[in-house]
Amino acid sequence: MEEPLNHHMTKKEALRQKIGAAAIQCFTKYGLEKTTLDDIAKVIGLNKASLYYYYKNKEDLFVETAIAEGKKYIGTLQQKTAQKKGVEAKIWFYLDSRFKYYINVLNVGKISPGTLNKVLPRFFELYEDFRKQEQAFLAEILKEAMHEGVVEKGNASKIASLLIDISDALKHSVEQRSILKGSTEVDYTHSLQDMKFLVSLIFHKPKAG
Repeated sequence: MEEPLNHHMTKKEALRQKIGAAAIQCFTKYGLEKTTLDDIAKVIGLNKASLYYYYKNKEDLFVETAIAEGKKYIGTLQQKTAQKKGVEAKIWFYLDSRFKYYINVLNVGKISPGTLNKVLPRFFELYEDFRKQEQAFLAEILKEAMHEGVVEKGNASKIASLLIDISDALKHSVEQRSILKGSTEVDYTHSLQDMKFLVSLIFHKPKAG
């Protein structure tokens, strides 16, 4: 859910929001590689030098904007996930949706594997704090399932952390292979299939008798 503007927002924060909105517009239209800081500055009537005051380069701007938009998306996704029936359905819906959202962000930005390699370090740096919130959310689902006897009791926080780590590792493994091969795009099909198989294994309960 988009955060409303409030009276305590500084001019600097308000301008960063405007820059972010302009950046999304340009990245969607031209892609990250073809977008310039001049393009973004023109949308909001600034010069390129003004953008350098806030961002080192367009890659940093892309990552910060993507993280901010991603947090809004995840907030809504968590509300939808809570409405699903059954722990496996909830976990898979959440992991599948966040995986596809990530892929969509890369597609909107028309990001090649080579460019992705440049932006990932900054992405991981900014994502780390929010990852803890995601872990806590999944852990609560698992704790509830353990309490109901649907899932064998264990360390819910550790399982949640592993689910996120494995999901992200599957994404980044196929990305690194594409970078090493010099591919122009990344195919995530098998990564998604592997993640679904893993979730089904974790939450599969053998029939009695």
